[in-house]
Amino acid sequence: MPLRNLSRPSQVIAWLQEWGDQLGAPAEMILIGSAGILWHVAAAGKDDPLPENSMDVDPITDSEAVAELAYDAMIGSEFEKRHGWHVNLMPHLALRDLPEGWRSRCAKTTYRHLTVEVPSVADLLAPKLKRNEPRDRAHQEYARMLGLI
Repeated sequence: MPLRNLSRPSQVIAWLQEWGDQLGAPAEMILIGSAGILWHVAAAGKDDPLPENSMDVDPITDSEAVAELAYDAMIGSEFEKRHGWHVNLMPHLALRDLPEGWRSRCAKTTYRHLTVEVPSVADLLAPKLKRNEPRDRAHQEYARMLGLI
């Protein structure tokens, strides 16, 4: 059973810094899902935990080096045992669930060799609100409470 210990924005930032340091050459990824929301919370200078812990982060990449790191961080990996959550590499197809024009609203930051593009909070919430599960509604309320939407 996957661990569900991802709750704080600082965990996402520490992971991105760790991977940025591990990469030997520049690489890029897009971060979606709850981890993207946590990234925005960190960017706002806060470390408030999610209302319900997550089990994974959802990056999308064309970089072989980033993909290799992701494969080494799947469910059951040493990465998961150490961090309490895993990496779920997503296909580019997942981006089609974001609202049109999402890329123009992205934030972009580089962690040493890793450049991360994160859709806006409203864009990240759009596919969650289509699913309309209690956890997704809680993430919307979390973002609202923290002034991100």
